[in-house]
Amino acid sequence: MSKKELLARALDWTGMNLLARNTPVWNGLVVLNYHRIGDRQNSLFDHDLWSASAEDFEQQVRFLTLNFDLIRIQDLDHIWKSPRGRYVLITFDDGYLDNYEWAFPLLRAYNSPATFFLTTGFLDERKIAWWDEISWMVRSSSQSNLKLAPWSEQQLSLEPTQQCQTIKILLQIYKGLSGEQTEDFMTALADATGTGRCPAEIADRVWMDWDMIREMSEAGMDIGGHTVNHPILANHPEETQKFEVQHCKQRIETELNQSISAFSYPVGAQNSFDHLTRNCLEESGYRWGFSYYGGYSSLGEHDPWDLPRIAIESENPAALFRSSVSFPQVFSQKKVYTNTDTNPAVSAE
Repeated sequence: MSKKELLARALDWTGMNLLARNTPVWNGLVVLNYHRIGDRQNSLFDHDLWSASAEDFEQQVRFLTLNFDLIRIQDLDHIWKSPRGRYVLITFDDGYLDNYEWAFPLLRAYNSPATFFLTTGFLDERKIAWWDEISWMVRSSSQSNLKLAPWSEQQLSLEPTQQCQTIKILLQIYKGLSGEQTEDFMTALADATGTGRCPAEIADRVWMDWDMIREMSEAGMDIGGHTVNHPILANHPEETQKFEVQHCKQRIETELNQSISAFSYPVGAQNSFDHLTRNCLEESGYRWGFSYYGGYSSLGEHDPWDLPRIAIESENPAALFRSSVSFPQVFSQKKVYTNTDTNPAVSAE
């Protein structure tokens, strides 16, 4: 058990978490980021993308609605001018089908808003995301070891007990590649594992469709952009970044017949977006950019192109979730990364 988990449990036992919720020990905005809701155990895809079971998510939403002010994207304009307030924004990335099947009914049951950031190419082309395909190749392989030179000098184990660690290593390698190298890496991995590429038809039951998105939007959920193909934007030239940012926005606005103003950066670490990315967002008409390396925003102090988000992960205990929003200044500190570091979370996001 980590030190943070021990502290979170202690705060629950002593009643300090309850006291914090009844006493304004912080003022500002906490943004929570989810990916998938449901049971990951039997999936060949990246297990770290599951943020909560349906039961845990319901408990979390209930806790948030009872103790904090849940807001929408449109509320960002005025909360910074408030003298006090503890605001929470729930967000989801990518566009997974379970967001509609599990998260949306629970959000609606508790009259809770949320924002869904979409990777439009996944919805339109029904293709498997690169992180899920990496996991699928590892978990589907009948081999015991993996040699992937020149991408990796070490021999990686494909034994069931080592698969999670191998997937993490392969994701780290992928995130460090330039845009021109990623497809060659995936082809090499398909050959090395002996699985080939993940069959495209599997994607039919992975993503939401536009009718589902429209239904959620009409029910009061906000929709935002998350690129077309989910590249790590800072690894690509300006022309590619512009395409990913602009075409994503245009596609969503065409389907919904309304404008959108918020965007979340794929992977979201400090080195996943740069000044070119910020410029692309502003030129495309976005007003808000969300990162993914921890932290929260104090009232009156915010960077509209780097609004921090907290990763919600299924293995974290309920006490740690409660502490993260009750004491964000302690449990939700920003993680600082160097140019050689990979994503703050072990998953793709």
